[in-house]
Amino acid sequence: MGFKNFRYQVVVRVLLLVASVFLFFKVDFRSSLVATQVAIGVLIVVQTVGLILFIENTTERLIKFLNTIKYDDFSEVFSSRGEGKVFDELYQRYNEVIRKFRDIRSEKEATTQYFQTVVQHIGIGIITFKKTGEIQLINNAAKRLLQVPYLTHVEHLKAEAPQLMEQLLQLPAGQSKVLQLKRGKERVPVSLFVVDLVMRGEDFRLASIQNIQRELEEKEMEAWQNLIRVLTHEIMNSVTPISSLAGSVAADIQDVLEAQPSEQILLQREETEDMGMALQTIERRSHGLVRFVQDFRSLARVPVPKKQFFPVAQMLRELQTLFQEELTHEHVQLVVNCPSADLQVLADRELLEQVLINLIRNAIHALADQPIKNLQIDAFPDQDSRVVIQVSDNGSGIAEEALEQIFLPFYTTKPTGTGIGLSLSRQIMRLHKGSLTVSSELGEGTTFTLRF
Repeated sequence: MGFKNFRYQVVVRVLLLVASVFLFFKVDFRSSLVATQVAIGVLIVVQTVGLILFIENTTERLIKFLNTIKYDDFSEVFSSRGEGKVFDELYQRYNEVIRKFRDIRSEKEATTQYFQTVVQHIGIGIITFKKTGEIQLINNAAKRLLQVPYLTHVEHLKAEAPQLMEQLLQLPAGQSKVLQLKRGKERVPVSLFVVDLVMRGEDFRLASIQNIQRELEEKEMEAWQNLIRVLTHEIMNSVTPISSLAGSVAADIQDVLEAQPSEQILLQREETEDMGMALQTIERRSHGLVRFVQDFRSLARVPVPKKQFFPVAQMLRELQTLFQEELTHEHVQLVVNCPSADLQVLADRELLEQVLINLIRNAIHALADQPIKNLQIDAFPDQDSRVVIQVSDNGSGIAEEALEQIFLPFYTTKPTGTGIGLSLSRQIMRLHKGSLTVSSELGEGTTFTLRF
């Protein structure tokens, strides 16, 4: 057949098939033309099969089109093979549908990539997992917070964060909870919030985990500042007049005693001496209370930092020189590590030095009973390019129950301590938009970390 047009080929094939059938029934079976009739029958079969194959061949592209949709393979392009106007238009529609699916898939992939990028770069930890605990997604913030390179199942948190694992599975949807997350030797307060989702008929749970240490510290400092201001005002109003009056009375009595040393007022003199001693005691105690209140005033009156960039290495060298005599006297070996001489920090140098002086002095006191006394200061940029300064000692360490209280104003473990040093240091770091944390193990030592 020389025809290419589908319609013509179908008509010709059908006409030939009808003619063959007509001839088949025209031939007399009893005549001598039996062989001819058999030949015509074979021809009918061949024509029928040919017609079927021809029609199936035309549906091949329809099947291919449906397969491109089924298997998401939209690279196929249908071109005309001269089968007529109807098929040309059909192939054009095929290509338009495939192009539409291709555009939809590209848009979907772009949207998915966009949301994946947002989720991976957001500062809040995100975890989604199935009801079985199998984790489907964990973003970079969650990995950093949990200090894991990857996580495939919620139960893998059982060893390092059992409380978090329990709350991830059991916390009612739509509720939040504040937990203490242990990261190495540190404890970090985190806020956990969970919601339940259903996708394609399967239950999922989405959890957000946020480090709220900064927010809690700010609220804590604000509360203590308000309390200290009130206490300072009330105590000073009461103590100052008492101190002044006691000093005046004591001076008057002393003048009388010196002016009248006669026997006649011997009894009165003894009474006056007792009174003078009592008043002097009151005066001495009042002065002590005034100094006490003035010390605590510093917590509520930290100056606003005057920030400027300066080299960290230079500051640490000067601090090492400042403490050299004391370190030698106490037999403390100090090592300062600052690999980059170009490392700079944006801070108020005087306030930062005050913090480091307090930490170094605390470390020296912590090493008092150690046979080998090692003190180390490290300065380096972390993975987020934030400047980190660590002060570490190999002292006896801090008990776990004390770790949660050492930054509270007035709390101290030293007999002569005031309990304001660490609280003031943390407040200074908060004013720098930074943090001061501690990690410690009994018998191994303590590390204070300043992060800007």
